[in-house]
Amino acid sequence: MNSKKADIYAVQLSLSSSSYILKFRHAFGIAHGTRNTTDTLIVKATLNGATGYGEAALPPYLGYDVHSLCNSFDGHFNHLPAGMEGIQTVLRMIINSNISIPAPIRCATDIAIHDLCGRLTGMPVRKLLEIPDASDVKCSFTLGISSVDDMLEKIKEAEGFTLFKHKLGGENDRERILAFKAASNASFCVDANQGWHSVEEAAKEINFLATKGCLFVEQPMPVAMNDRLNELRALITLPIILDESIQKLSDLMDLAPFCDGINIKLVKCGGLASAKELMRIAKRSGKKVLIGCMSESSCGAVAASELSGWADWVDLDGPLLISNDPFSGIEYKNGKIIQHEKAGLGIEPTNPF
Repeated sequence: MNSKKADIYAVQLSLSSSSYILKFRHAFGIAHGTRNTTDTLIVKATLNGATGYGEAALPPYLGYDVHSLCNSFDGHFNHLPAGMEGIQTVLRMIINSNISIPAPIRCATDIAIHDLCGRLTGMPVRKLLEIPDASDVKCSFTLGISSVDDMLEKIKEAEGFTLFKHKLGGENDRERILAFKAASNASFCVDANQGWHSVEEAAKEINFLATKGCLFVEQPMPVAMNDRLNELRALITLPIILDESIQKLSDLMDLAPFCDGINIKLVKCGGLASAKELMRIAKRSGKKVLIGCMSESSCGAVAASELSGWADWVDLDGPLLISNDPFSGIEYKNGKIIQHEKAGLGIEPTNPF
């Protein structure tokens, strides 16, 4: 073992957490409500002079308090071994469902550790995960529930994007879709965020969307109505992608017969390692995979984009929706995310953490 390796193995791994408030450029409306900010948990992992960063954005409907997560953070990772053994111990803890660690802490810590390992080895995170490069990461741009005029202004700001995601479940859903079709030739998909509360309502709206060229509909009905998904599917032709209904691998196994695909978000899964496994099983089961985000900064968006090589669709426009991104490094061009070749996630903090 050379001296450099010996130093790495002797140095203590340092983990720390902090909170940050992401501010939207425009009020962001979904079926759960409208908000102007999102709390996010930032984790920093340092070893031998290298630092990796991770993130878990926390929209209110998830039910987490970012300050409580920060206050409890250190207690989850006491007495870690030094060096690379400490990294391996943390990763084992994160993927062990029998250890009581909240999903956002698992997620942000997992991302930070993968970023750190990439920086230590000089490799992009996707290379560490053995995920193939994605040559054409076409990203959707999200249009939240709003007035028609506000929606049209947002479309103008999304120059170069050719795929839009409409958040539905508001009172003017059809008006916005018709106005969008009149103003744009771009493709679109829909996320109802559990906004339709009966099979009849969901079928009526989805069949309308089908006549307008919608690609797929995400989470049309509440999680409590999972047992009626096949009833809905018998009445429609558009693919159904599940999000809130599928949080973990066991959910996918239970609901695979009742959907056409799943939305994988790192916060739900608990990080990159778990998301990779969920993607692998989904693809093996013949399901489409949408890589999504929780209105994150560049940190969380880049991390998720490293999985694009196995994805059918990518919805990672979070950094474009906020005005105070605490990281730099993500690159969008003509509605696509350009994959980097830098070590780790290829991001740098613009805010001290």
